[in-house]
Amino acid sequence: MELIPFSLWGDALWCGQEVVRESQHEQAIRSLFPDPIPARGADLDTVADLVPEPHNRFDPRSIAVRVQDKVVGYLPRDDAHRYHPVLADLVAQGLQPQVPCHLWVSEWEPAAWADAEDQGIAFHASVAVALGQPHMLVPVNLPPPGSHHLLPPGSGIVVPGGNVRPEVLAPFFRPEGECWAYGTLHAVEEDDGYQDRHRIVVEIRLDDEPVGRLSPRLSAEFLPAIHYLSDMRAETAARVAVRGDRIAAEVVLYAARSHDLPATWPDGLTRSPVVSPAWHYWAGKEAN
Repeated sequence: MELIPFSLWGDALWCGQEVVRESQHEQAIRSLFPDPIPARGADLDTVADLVPEPHNRFDPRSIAVRVQDKVVGYLPRDDAHRYHPVLADLVAQGLQPQVPCHLWVSEWEPAAWADAEDQGIAFHASVAVALGQPHMLVPVNLPPPGSHHLLPPGSGIVVPGGNVRPEVLAPFFRPEGECWAYGTLHAVEEDDGYQDRHRIVVEIRLDDEPVGRLSPRLSAEFLPAIHYLSDMRAETAARVAVRGDRIAAEVVLYAARSHDLPATWPDGLTRSPVVSPAWHYWAGKEAN
């Protein structure tokens, strides 16, 4: 079965998760770099697949790190066991987990005073991936059911929503105190409070339930993208973090503003890859 690529959301801002056993995959790593490797070394920023190996005879919960279909290492044993339930369930649902990956390589000749029998080119490789905590790898709700486009991540914006009904956010509360969710952005009209004038602002919704509105100033930074997708009959989706509990909670929008979108945006509209309400490990978990 061909898996659908799925970029893990995570909460990691850089490639800080170490990968081990790189030395056992020297040839695979070398093939990703020019030959010969520059004297100063070389690095590569790319995307890696995280592949559970249930038939691995040494550890059925091992997680291989693959770049361009080549194994370049493995997650450390303890980390692999922590991430295995989420990653294996994504694969079972037909999705291939992917993360940003950084590789660095160097090679050198041993010093002249070294034993002649040990002479040769020494090679070193370091691989790391950007991997958030297990409970922050996937959203807890399904994506919008129709055509939509997920905005690239951006800096966090706390969504004002003091009047949100408690039952709207309750399904998103988690024991860890935070979770990711698919949110949608909508252009709505509201009274500006002066001379019966109206203005267009951005409303944030979770599962089609309003959870707050952005200020007119911030709304203006997202409206061009929303209108553009609306003309294409598509919804604007974004990453939303829900933090807290029934006593105190906040919703934070992480989405690129219109002027920060890449020139290639949008690179294709997407639909929900699956229809099962339990499409990933956390969707079936009960809220506190």
